Amino acid sequence: MNPHQKVYKLASLFLQYPQEEINEILPDVKAEIATIENQTIHAYLTSFLYYWESTPFDVLCEKYVNTFDYHGVTTLYLTYNVFKDSRERGEALVKLREIFTDSDLITETDELPDYLPMIFEFLSAADNKYVQRVLKLHLNSIMKVNKDLAENDSDYHFLLKATIETSYELMKNAKVS
Repeated sequence: MNPHQKVYKLASLFLQYPQEEINEILPDVKAEIATIENQTIHAYLTSFLYYWESTPFDVLCEKYVNTFDYHGVTTLYLTYNVFKDSRERGEALVKLREIFTDSDLITETDELPDYLPMIFEFLSAADNKYVQRVLKLHLNSIMKVNKDLAENDSDYHFLLKATIETSYELMKNAKVS
């Protein structure tokens, strides 16, 4: 797994509702983070892990719900931030589903295709051409979620900052090649 795939995979894992089982794999997570050469990304992920490890599990769950659910700080459904429940949102969801289908990656879930953990999971496994397409469509929305999280002092913004930094690297490398 290359560095960008690791970052997206970790973000996908930690942006889902907290599971106690994650604590069992933290040594492996730390080992993966240690292999990331970009010091900025490394620092963001390490900062998030500090938050995760230093926060009691019930508080992690409560903060997650207050951040992402029940009219929290933001939503993890990227197109909702832009279109709310309009027809344009439906069209954006269809476009995203088409990218997923074209990639031949299996996405078995009850979630809408704009669910951020699912998008990050996709980015961790898809071919670069599909990664580029998704980032061109949704990087601004990811940046908006990050802005909302940072303005509300949510430690989840460290995950988004890591993915944004990774995305910039990928986009820059794509333009150079």
